[in-house]
Amino acid sequence: MTFTGRHLISINDFSNEEIEAVLDLAQEMDSALEAKKRLDLCQGKELYTIFYEPSTRTRSSFETAMHRLGGTVVSHAEAQVTSSVAKGETIADTVRTLEKYADVIVMRHPLDGSTRLAAEHSSVPIISGGDGAHEHPTQTLLDLYTILKEKGGIEGKNVALCGDLRHGRTVHSLAVALARFKAEITCIAPPGFELPDHIRDILNNYKCKITEYSSLEEIADDGSLLVHQPKTGKTHQEGFMSFLLESLDVLYFTRLQRERFDTQESSVAGEESYRINKQLLAKSRDDAVIMHPLPRINELAYEVDQDKRAAYFRQAGYGIPVRMALIALLLGVAEPKKALTTHEATVKIAKDTSNLRCINERCITNKEQYSTPKFYKVPGSPKLLRCYYCDWLAQN
Repeated sequence: MTFTGRHLISINDFSNEEIEAVLDLAQEMDSALEAKKRLDLCQGKELYTIFYEPSTRTRSSFETAMHRLGGTVVSHAEAQVTSSVAKGETIADTVRTLEKYADVIVMRHPLDGSTRLAAEHSSVPIISGGDGAHEHPTQTLLDLYTILKEKGGIEGKNVALCGDLRHGRTVHSLAVALARFKAEITCIAPPGFELPDHIRDILNNYKCKITEYSSLEEIADDGSLLVHQPKTGKTHQEGFMSFLLESLDVLYFTRLQRERFDTQESSVAGEESYRINKQLLAKSRDDAVIMHPLPRINELAYEVDQDKRAAYFRQAGYGIPVRMALIALLLGVAEPKKALTTHEATVKIAKDTSNLRCINERCITNKEQYSTPKFYKVPGSPKLLRCYYCDWLAQN
């Protein structure tokens, strides 16, 4: 199975074997960068980045990756106001135009499922730079690479996902990948901000072990730590908290995604409960890894930055070799070290669903009228249909 010409919209577009192939090549790219070797694999190739939402790391690292591969870049930031979208142009027409200018397109868009729709209308590879609150697959590739570099492997590791797990697209893709690579997942999220149902469906299908808590708080005057477990309603004392922290290999923090809140979510109770500082870090394992996709707001104290366990800026740096590897593979200028088996589709599209619509108002199919809603049957629950574009439920 070749990567050439394929799209990457969801982490499930790649098999485990293919993910490992990307990470293997990323390691080669990393070594080449460290050795200051010149790479001209993409000479004569053009990357087009079109971002309808703000970005620092994703857009910059993709553009840097292409330059370091010897290719060229056209960058289109603030596309919502600087492109013909402001005049009413559709995603389909935008990508059918851009494919005439580029060999590969990286796209970020605020609507769920938008990059999947773009891929259906593009003859060149589309790479998702994040679509709404749905997924961010290339962030997951560099997150997996970070865990491999920092911890030596993924299988069996206990990874805590902490913060806004409902709206955070990075943790949606990452949770699925971790489950597929047989890691254990601990979720710590404010009430109402837990993992969405479609991610739970996928994790259950992989028989992933998930432990969930609703808060991680510093509430006692003497500095003792408490953790609340929602299923029992009990609050455990510091001894349990220390045990929990000592069991974690990776603490992955995310900010509250306020740009995706509805009016009922304008405030979050106990927001400080999801902040990591020196006091909390002191109770964590000495070999734990602190990760964050960035940007941070107040969930990551600056005093943590000097700790050896703080890997989030190293994590951001790993985005360059990982995205170099991905670009090279999709453009066919590099090949995996070993032959890969054919990757079969992970979902089967249901028939006769013309009377259904996605219940997610932020789904691209509810915004671009030419798009045709598609739905797939949920494994284990064949009567349950989810949207092919954003994974929300169908509605008659």
